[in-house]
Amino acid sequence: MNRTALYVLGAGAAYAVFLVATAPARLARPYWDRDLPDGLRVVQVHGTIWSGGFTLLAPAAAAPLSRVHFRFAIGPLMHGRFGYVVDLSGPVHGHLTAAFGSQTTALTDLAVSLPAARLAAFVPAAQDFGPGGVLTVRSPGLVWGPRPAGHGTLIWQDATLVSAPVNPLGTYVAHFVVATPAASYQIDTQEGRLVVRGRGRYRLTPGTLSFRGRVQAHGLRLQGLIQNIGSPDGHGGRRVVFRSPL
Repeated sequence: MNRTALYVLGAGAAYAVFLVATAPARLARPYWDRDLPDGLRVVQVHGTIWSGGFTLLAPAAAAPLSRVHFRFAIGPLMHGRFGYVVDLSGPVHGHLTAAFGSQTTALTDLAVSLPAARLAAFVPAAQDFGPGGVLTVRSPGLVWGPRPAGHGTLIWQDATLVSAPVNPLGTYVAHFVVATPAASYQIDTQEGRLVVRGRGRYRLTPGTLSFRGRVQAHGLRLQGLIQNIGSPDGHGGRRVVFRSPL
């Protein structure tokens, strides 16, 4: 190979490296859009596929739900995937590492919080209850795709409901395990006037929530809130069993 050919080959290789190094962040957008709940929108994408960010908007919301910054992660390459370390700021804030495959997305080191009032952006049925407080989800690992799997903890801190005569009601912890075709969970009360304990399942298809447990209210005003729920358990509380689409 003569010197001219070497120069051309070297220039071509350098240009290819330049294109990869400066590839715009919008090239990764199909992967973000694929895993977003219905109605959420990605706007203001900036940076490169190696380091950049975007703004996340909820349905019919003018203010950002979260400002997202991401940087390329080396670890997922060992498993044949590409991934990012993600930091979120704003009403939805926290961090996670996302690794993308052809059909699945694996989330690790997940710790994300959001105001419970924003839950309606993801679960329209929540609008009927007017929830308040802060929701935090933590998980060492979740896989989303044709066969979801993983486990973690959901905390509802200083929980409030628009219909409750006394707020806040308490702080609640739900430990969950996801294994197709359902997610099982167990709820315990950390503290509060409304005590909820029990377990249930959420069937991923068709989206049915079930619960079996006990509810007890401290104070006369809260007693009225639960008096029509379930049946008396003989110890001042109520036995609750329900199954409902969600």
